[in-house]
Amino acid sequence: MVSGRQVHVDAADPIPEVSVVIPVRDGEDVVGPCLSTVVESVNRFGGPCEVVVVDNGSRDRSAGIAAGYPVTVVEEPEPGVSNARNRGIASTRAPIVCFLDVDCQVEPDWLRGMVAEFDDPVVGCVGGGLGHGPIETGAQRQAARILGRWQDFGVVSDPPYVVTANAAFRRWILEEIGGFDPRMVRAQDVEISLRYNRVAEREQLEMRYVPAALARHTHRRTWRGFYDQQRGWAYGAGLCAAKLEAQGGTRATTADLSSVWPQLKGFLFVCSMRLRRRGERGYLEEAWANLLRQYGWVTGGRKGVKRGRRIFAEDPWGPANPPSV
Repeated sequence: MVSGRQVHVDAADPIPEVSVVIPVRDGEDVVGPCLSTVVESVNRFGGPCEVVVVDNGSRDRSAGIAAGYPVTVVEEPEPGVSNARNRGIASTRAPIVCFLDVDCQVEPDWLRGMVAEFDDPVVGCVGGGLGHGPIETGAQRQAARILGRWQDFGVVSDPPYVVTANAAFRRWILEEIGGFDPRMVRAQDVEISLRYNRVAEREQLEMRYVPAALARHTHRRTWRGFYDQQRGWAYGAGLCAAKLEAQGGTRATTADLSSVWPQLKGFLFVCSMRLRRRGERGYLEEAWANLLRQYGWVTGGRKGVKRGRRIFAEDPWGPANPPSV
């Protein structure tokens, strides 16, 4: 591994077996805890590995903190996590590329568990388990309740996808599908998984899930952060639906505001019960989270579809060519 602000590649150096790419933007509170666990996992792995932190225009001390660890720090000034991950891919050399979000902390055997699956040549993509970090606020508690074992949901969806907060791909596949689409500012993992699935069908590859390769996600502490995250995920889902529509798929649809009404009624009912000192206090927190989540998904999804139809109208495919199968 190489420390410093730039990547130095010596042709005489052996190509590492695995590269770990971690984007960060204004993450000074989480980058240290993340890298501490990653370094421990890399040491336990024991094989050739490079860890690259991509500073995506941070205005805080994120890059400086990262430079204090045995990792490479590179810069990607163009904002957007897709751009940051693509910079990470281009800055690394290993045949296996692991992606981890900076607000995650991994278990000691995380890297070993992720990489071991690629010993099977039919595996093209791996999703690791996603758990929850420390729960200290109501917003964090409700995020953990709603998300549950969220990687579990993605890998059994139809079509399946991996959450790239904790995932790995063979490099040749990433290169063939064109990496992450920079126009996907959210839901990049769902969209790139759809392109992976096309290659996997042609090459008869598998997407494998390893829950024991666990990363624990640090949820946002405030209700504003909770709402912004839910709305952002919905915006990404709308972008993804609009891109599929532009490629000749079904028309993108989203929930309308009427779907918020049941959550609002539930919240008002719980409020009335609490005023009469009936029901548990946790019911109010849960009802509030459900209301925020539904409203965020309606407004974010509608905005994502509208914006996506403009973005993808002229070029539905972006960095990848239309599928050959």
